[in-house]
Amino acid sequence: MRHGLGSEHPLCDKIQLLMLVLFFAFWVADTAGYFVFGFSTVVLHVLAFPALFLIMIPLLCLSFVLVFKSHKAVLEQAHDFPALVDSGVYAWVRHPMYLGTLLSCLSFLFISFSLLSIGIWIVFFVFYDKMATYEEKDLVRILGKEYIAYQKRVPKWFPRTKLKLSRK
Repeated sequence: MRHGLGSEHPLCDKIQLLMLVLFFAFWVADTAGYFVFGFSTVVLHVLAFPALFLIMIPLLCLSFVLVFKSHKAVLEQAHDFPALVDSGVYAWVRHPMYLGTLLSCLSFLFISFSLLSIGIWIVFFVFYDKMATYEEKDLVRILGKEYIAYQKRVPKWFPRTKLKLSRK
């Protein structure tokens, strides 16, 4: 039986469930209000609905890829001793599971631009950031310099793009 490398935040599952329920409850209420009663934000009057789907669908697909590949990477690299997983999506960002969840919620915001849901999403991001920081402290305790080097090499949330300019 494999135990996790580090410890999760004690309220991790409860916070995630609560934030997802709040986000989608407010999103559904605000979106239904727009389509049924005609209120929400003016952004939908400016942007064409199909254009919003062109933003939403790739973002939603990316979120599923991040979550799926991060789960797969962690489960495939099960070790009896603590070992850092830094390949695959973990070479892009340190918290791909959390980022995938945040991106899936963000993709729904492109459908309605619900102001209430945007506020909930920001709170959700802050909670995820606090949970990730808590978990990283434990990983530094367990893996030491190896994890500190990983933190310097791989961003916490936003993948780096490296532009190589050739000098002549």
